[in-house]
Amino acid sequence: MRIIRNFIVGLLLVFVGIAAIMLIPSPQPPASKPWEVTVMPDNNISVFGIHLGNTDYKTAQEELRIFGKTAIFTDPDNKATVEAYFDSVNLGGLSAKMVLNLDVPEDKVAAMLQRASVGKLQPSGAHQHELVEEDKQFLLSSPVAAITYIPSVRLSREMIQERFGEPDSIDVGLPDDKGNTSESWSYQALNLTVIFGSTGKTILIYQTK
Repeated sequence: MRIIRNFIVGLLLVFVGIAAIMLIPSPQPPASKPWEVTVMPDNNISVFGIHLGNTDYKTAQEELRIFGKTAIFTDPDNKATVEAYFDSVNLGGLSAKMVLNLDVPEDKVAAMLQRASVGKLQPSGAHQHELVEEDKQFLLSSPVAAITYIPSVRLSREMIQERFGEPDSIDVGLPDDKGNTSESWSYQALNLTVIFGSTGKTILIYQTK
């Protein structure tokens, strides 16, 4: 009886050990940082695990490990863009807001707008249109065409220059009502524009060729 009891106890311990191993989460690959940019064979870039012009929105969410919200935005000239936005993304220890511009055919965007809600005015002057569920599902297969990355902490000019090198060009904007100006740094090989805003924010815009 003692032998049988010891065998059963040993068997239970084996099962408990296997269950414990299965519950241990597999290690996640380290999240990439905004300056870890790779030029791909098609001359577009890959950043945050997203190959612009190639990676679809569903896969992009998996890479970012967070779900976004999609909407159509129309500017005062009625130009429409389809965007997926994330209020807070934490990658590589950096917290940021992020916007993905999705590549959607113009006729499809027009059809989406007809089904969408009446536009809600935004502080920027654009109108935000909420999409119906069917169109949200369609966007999962749409490729990401551009990424706007706005870190919660200000990235200095020295830090950007250290990470990306000297910009190809620098454009200085007109002063705002407080006399502050913004500055845009262009990195042509990386399809990257870095904007040092007049309010102190740093904005990184990655685009397709």
